[in-house]
Amino acid sequence: MPTRSLPKRPNLAQLKRQANELHRLHEKGDTSAGARIVAHHPRYKRLDAKAALATPFTLADAQLTIAREYGFTSWGDLKHLADARDRVAKFKPHPKYDEAVAALVAGDIDRLRALLTRFPELVHARAYLEPPYNYFTGATLLHHVAWNPSRHEPVPPNIVDIARLLLDRGSDATAVTLGINTGNTMGLVVTSRMASEANVSGPLIELLRDRGSPLDLGTSESILPDWGRQNLLYSPLANHAPRAAEKLIELGAKPDVCVAAALGRMDLLEGFFGPDGRLRELPRRGGELLSERDAIGLAALFAYVNKRRDALDFLLEKDGNWNMTGVNNGALLHRAAFDGDLDLVKRLVAKGADISNRDNPFNSTPVSWASHNGKWELVDWMRASCRIDIHEAVCHNMYEQVEARLRDASASVNRQLDHWNVPQATPLYWASWTMMETGAGIHHWDVSERERLVRLLLDHGADPNIVAGDGLTALDIAHMSEAPGIAALIEARGGKRSSEL
Repeated sequence: MPTRSLPKRPNLAQLKRQANELHRLHEKGDTSAGARIVAHHPRYKRLDAKAALATPFTLADAQLTIAREYGFTSWGDLKHLADARDRVAKFKPHPKYDEAVAALVAGDIDRLRALLTRFPELVHARAYLEPPYNYFTGATLLHHVAWNPSRHEPVPPNIVDIARLLLDRGSDATAVTLGINTGNTMGLVVTSRMASEANVSGPLIELLRDRGSPLDLGTSESILPDWGRQNLLYSPLANHAPRAAEKLIELGAKPDVCVAAALGRMDLLEGFFGPDGRLRELPRRGGELLSERDAIGLAALFAYVNKRRDALDFLLEKDGNWNMTGVNNGALLHRAAFDGDLDLVKRLVAKGADISNRDNPFNSTPVSWASHNGKWELVDWMRASCRIDIHEAVCHNMYEQVEARLRDASASVNRQLDHWNVPQATPLYWASWTMMETGAGIHHWDVSERERLVRLLLDHGADPNIVAGDGLTALDIAHMSEAPGIAALIEARGGKRSSEL
């Protein structure tokens, strides 16, 4: 999980210096560095900071740790982003690019044709060359026909004719964008919600395929290399593009139980189950067969994301793993909580869905998803009806839930786990914050209530000198929160700032 934010123009030399500095701090035995390593390096995950400092740590280990701190899986991925500056530096903005895009968006094919005749090099021009570098960095005019990313303007009815014009004038159907998540026009079309809603996914897919765009009907790798090896149909159905999925099936892509659920094809969905109620065929994800429970759980998630309630109700009567992720972010309970779907939340909790599931990029439970979207009625129900874990209870100022966890799981007072944007932090770390970020902005807690919470944790044995994965202690946080009362409580129990340890 990221604990650092990259600058707009990441510099590889500067990133290397950060890795060298972390390597040096490890050699010096710096406690804060040890905590960062434990939080981010998978080989050190089961150690504490002191043990990590006593374990050999190479420069490559330091580079991996830095990459993980920025939210990347590997140093190579981080380097790829830093190298984007060199990739885009090869291109200069074309003075007529924006005018050509405006004609394309307006469906003014005559104006676009005139521009291409006068400036034939426009078909190879690239734009969006400034950071931050994302999946549309370095887009050509042809990439725009997918309407992905979405625009305020509707897809013009002659968009296929526009795409054909660009291809006739020399646009490369295989050209990929230049950011860290690269993709060609086919990949953008297949995952385009707006192209699907305009019912142009199919004709665009046919045209691009005829003009040489690769399309492996088995997996998404040929058009979306960063998605990995998975069923091609999952890509459009995770991005609200069912018309694209239907076209791919027409071309020969094979649907599975997840695809049937996402499309709401009850005939297909029911057919995947035998008379005994068991799945006839297990789907694959990442090349590996899913278990039956996992397959049912993933299919239910696909059904919910695509608003196929009949399919969801059918699957919820089965024995599924309701904690499955794999459709963008979050499990089914997270999604229902975010939407404020209290009836579904109650149903999932009754079926054993994990209320403390943090298997998402935000390392947050369904309670946080609900509060972030302002679904306070649902938060109140969870608070009154569910066993909220101590980190979430602290963050949401649920004093009675914190007391209950200290009674039934006393060791949790010093438990370190990845929560929200901080890895390996303790409940005391979070109690020292006097605010909480929500989708509506910053919510400030009553400072006296936070002091009461800090005192409760300290009285139950909270260690104030545990360093979190961001290199900070609870006392550091108290000072950052400008909460002198909390700082005084922590100092009175021997708490120190990370720089003093």
